[in-house]
Amino acid sequence: MCSTKKWVEWKKWLCALFLNLFLVSCWQKDPSGSYQGEIKDWVYEVYEAPLITQGNVCEIEVILKQVSEGFLSQLIFQHPKMEKVTRTGKWKVEDGYRSVFFNDGKSPSEYFLVKSGARFAFQTKEGLSNDDGSPILLMRNEGKSRKASYPFQISFLEDDVVRIETSEEDIAYTGKWKWGGNQISVSVAMAEEKKETGSKPAETYKYFLTWEEEGGDNLYLEKMVITRPFLNEDGTRRQSWMSSLVFSDRPVLKPR
Repeated sequence: MCSTKKWVEWKKWLCALFLNLFLVSCWQKDPSGSYQGEIKDWVYEVYEAPLITQGNVCEIEVILKQVSEGFLSQLIFQHPKMEKVTRTGKWKVEDGYRSVFFNDGKSPSEYFLVKSGARFAFQTKEGLSNDDGSPILLMRNEGKSRKASYPFQISFLEDDVVRIETSEEDIAYTGKWKWGGNQISVSVAMAEEKKETGSKPAETYKYFLTWEEEGGDNLYLEKMVITRPFLNEDGTRRQSWMSSLVFSDRPVLKPR
């Protein structure tokens, strides 16, 4: 008797689940045509943190720039009893962290920024910490940092094909889209960069979009994830998380 009752409840639960999935699929509107808007990205980032060494409270400032000359970096160290030290170099995105490096003959020549919640742990290969052993956690100074806007256009074609266009390059990239829950998931592989020493693995851009509330015709860009194949020690490739951007002020993409 008890088992029969449980089976009836189980059947009711399954019916409710299938009905819910059916209703969700029926109300999902497939995208079609072209949509355009703007994406804002950091082009000048300033990170700051105190460093306590030998009882002295020092100040660290790390500046990361995205300019036409490339990815440039600046490290400023201010000790209360010494002159300010400024180092200039470059930076790049690695396997889940940022590498900041300098070729000025000073040591350490490379630092790492590893995201830790809302802050970024500032580290070296040898280790870097305050007097009490606590990590150095940089915080982005949004007042000193700066974003730039880039036009962005996405076109939904036949057979679930998409085409992405930006103003940075006069090139259109194609990929595929699919439903992922209530979000439209778009995956686009960028072309490999060929150099004299070989080819650089292609990055994959994934965009996650939602429809405007109350049946609107606009799309909101919720999140963007960039991945790149990294090489294992044996030379095989593995797909690794590279960087993720959740838009606090969601870009609005309007139909053309």
